[in-house]
Amino acid sequence: MNIRDSSLVKLIRERLYVRAGLIIIVFFVAVAILSYFYLPYNPQASTGPNYAPPSYSHPFGTTVIGQDVLSQWIYGTRATLFVGILTAIFTTLIGISVGLVSGYARNLDEPLMRVADVVLTLPTLPLLIVISSFVRPSIFSVAILISLLAWPTMSRVLRSSVISLRELPYIEVALLSGVPRVRIMFSDLLRHLIPLAITYALFAVIGAILTEAALDFIGIGPIDSYSWGAMLALAQDNSAGFFGAWWWVVTPGLGITILGTGFAFIAYGLEDYYKR
Repeated sequence: MNIRDSSLVKLIRERLYVRAGLIIIVFFVAVAILSYFYLPYNPQASTGPNYAPPSYSHPFGTTVIGQDVLSQWIYGTRATLFVGILTAIFTTLIGISVGLVSGYARNLDEPLMRVADVVLTLPTLPLLIVISSFVRPSIFSVAILISLLAWPTMSRVLRSSVISLRELPYIEVALLSGVPRVRIMFSDLLRHLIPLAITYALFAVIGAILTEAALDFIGIGPIDSYSWGAMLALAQDNSAGFFGAWWWVVTPGLGITILGTGFAFIAYGLEDYYKR
């Protein structure tokens, strides 16, 4: 499974949903970058009437105290994307390391996989709730905690690929020639695993975005950021649905749904393409 530019271009050209996923992700990344340079209003300031429906001056309406929902949505894109991508990076680093070592070093396979089995049985959200009561929640701490619970799935899949790859003739020749095992694992074997690792990294982004939103919704998410999950929590706390302020709930909810769908489109496209 070597990555070839022509293969990736062919994947994008052949699959409409992959192109749609790329467009979605590029759009939200652009919105996140835009938040550093421009916001229609101060997200925390009262700039209009309370619970005003969408209008020309406030396209996404206002909150219970007249804050502009569009400004909050643009600003929240930054934290939501950052948590997802940071978690994917940490998860991929752990998953690749464990998968390579477990699949290639036979003496370490059993203990590493037993650890993975234990982590897989842990209830993610309840455990994060308990840990958050002892650790001050931040973007980095939440990303690390989610990563520590999300790596086993990737590592087990990569391990299976390594077990089949380690029997290839050129791998055995490299070992007999005195090539260090570490170099074989993280050079010769790793390049075959990159497409699979990228696929599961995209799934990790989706899981991290949903988990972070859930933590924010129940009030124990990162306290140094403002994300779409925080918007949903504030809307719930202020009974937005009761007062008919659907725009305050729908806006961040659709953002999470569409962004997750974009990553899923690309992940499923890569998974399907490299399984052929």
